[in-house]
Parts: sequence; structure tokens; C-alpha cells
Amino acid sequence: MTGLTSVEQGAVLRHPRPEILALTGLRGLAALGVVASQVGVWRTAPPWLHHLVAAGSLGVPFFFLLSGFVLFYNYPTLSPGRSLSRYAVARIARLGPLFVVIGAGVLVLSRLNGGEWARSVLGPQTWYLGTALVLYAVYPALTRVVAADPARAAVCALAVQLVVLALRLGTGSDDWLYRNPLVWIPDLVLGMVLAGLAVNGFRLSRRTAYFVQGAVVVYAVAVVLAFGSSSAVRYSVLWSVPLGLLILSVLTRTRVSAVLAGPVLVRLGVLGYAMFLLKTVVIQGFGPVHAGTLSDALLALGWIGFTVLIAEGAHRYIGAPGRHWLLQLVRRTAVRA
Repeated sequence: MTGLTSVEQGAVLRHPRPEILALTGLRGLAALGVVASQVGVWRTAPPWLHHLVAAGSLGVPFFFLLSGFVLFYNYPTLSPGRSLSRYAVARIARLGPLFVVIGAGVLVLSRLNGGEWARSVLGPQTWYLGTALVLYAVYPALTRVVAADPARAAVCALAVQLVVLALRLGTGSDDWLYRNPLVWIPDLVLGMVLAGLAVNGFRLSRRTAYFVQGAVVVYAVAVVLAFGSSSAVRYSVLWSVPLGLLILSVLTRTRVSAVLAGPVLVRLGVLGYAMFLLKTVVIQGFGPVHAGTLSDALLALGWIGFTVLIAEGAHRYIGAPGRHWLLQLVRRTAVRA
């Protein structure tokens, strides 16, 4: 959901570096986690399993962190003029066509399902699109700041996240903070700092990479089981460092990064944005899992598979063609002007 780097997927700026397939695969896993968190588990499942599956929504802050990495990795500098305008067009073309088509479809279906159904579907989609656009808009202004002093940028970002966490824990309800796009700028900055490390050749050793990956998994499970899956735990500074270390770890050539770079997970990463937009349509159509037995709850796997299937079609026949069409339209308009 951060935007692909490969030219065949519609990139319009020359990228000095190749796509990191392991990160695309990691994004695919995160997208599956978000879908699974919406589907849920069977009603009589043990509480710890409910919490672990619900914690799949950690994929959302991970997407924003990864956005900063991917943008800074590919666009370390954006000069005013043509470079900046092409960047803006590329970002809009990445998100716009698929959102418009799916949104139009939801509005048509609202005649059958009602306005409340449409709002429940379009709400998460519109919030994500708006947040992503805000992050894309502030990114050019942050490039020089992060490049000039990445350590200070990282410290400031973590400090802001600590303040946000204090507000969330102090108010007891953090929905108003979670919905504020500005809250996610520190995640963008931290991703940019990580990309700067990668560009400068920083790599963990294989042994350290394996240790980090295992430690992050243990940490995530321990935090979720200890505190539950409340949003105050999921969306906070508690996850920035572990998720950032996870990103750095897959840059090292290990068996884990090789699995993540496999064709299945990479394809899921390509479909991440479409999966995010369509998951709510599927869940609102079929409903989360309320079955009381494991056998009935296996239908949830079918719902997840169905989300992936229609996301493939949406990306292949709407998202990618719409992106190319919009980019070509802008190019032709610019030539005529």
C-alpha cells in the first residue's frame, strides 16, 4: 500500500535502485494480517487467539512506516518543478483510480444496503486515502530535513510518538487521535531514516538479522498477550522500533528474506492497496465471524481468499490500467500545453 517501485506497475520517475522484493512480500503479509483482523475468529476461540488475530491491524501503522522507507529509498530528493510535479501525479495515480471505481460501486450498492452500510464501508477507505495523501504531501518538505540530520529527525519523531501515546493512555479513548493524519507523520519520518541507512549501505549481519526477526515476533506476541489488542497498545511508539528493526532485518540476505521475496508474497504485496479497499466491502457483505464452532469458522478463510481474489481482479483490470491511463493523460496534456 506504499506504492510500487517497478516500472511495469506504473512508476514514472527513474529509480536509482531496484525494488526490494522482500519488503514487498512483507507488505503482503501485513495486508493479510489487516484482512484477518477484520474477519476475526470463531466466537468460542480462546481470548489469546482473539487478541493475536485482532493485532493483525498492526499492518496499518506498518504501511505508513514502510511508505516513508519506499519514498525516501526511491525519491531521496525532489527538486521544485518537473520532478516534484511528476511525483505528485504519480502518487495521485497510484491511489485515485481504484478508489474512485470502488467508491462508485459502493454508492451504487448503497441503494440496496442503505446509507449506513455505505458509510461503514467508505469510512475506513476514505480515512486511509486522506491520510496517505497528507503523508505524500508533506514528504517533499521532509526530505531535506531528514537528509541533513537523520538522527535528530528520528529522535524528534519518537518524542512526538511518546507524547501521542501519553495522550492516548490519558484520555482512555484514542479514536480522535488515530483518525488524525498528522499523528502518522512520525512513522513516515522513521521510515525515511531507515531508508537513509539502507542507501548508505547499512546491513545487519545474518546472525543479527535472524535474532531481530525472532525477537520482534516474541515481543509482539508478548505485548499483545499482556495488554490485549486495545488500540492504545497497537498504534503507538511501542511498535515503531520493533517494526523498523524488522524492515532492516529483511534487507539482509537470509532464508526469511528469500521466502518474503517469493512470488506469492510479492504478489500479495502488489495487491495490498486493493485488498485494503475491498476488505471492508467483503466484511460488510458477509459479516465478521460469529460462528461458534471451528468448522463453521473455517468459512473465514474463504472470505480472506475471496478478498484476495477480487483484489487481484481489481488491481489487474482497474488499478494498474487506471494508473497508466491517468499518467498518459497527464503527459499528453503537458505536451499540448
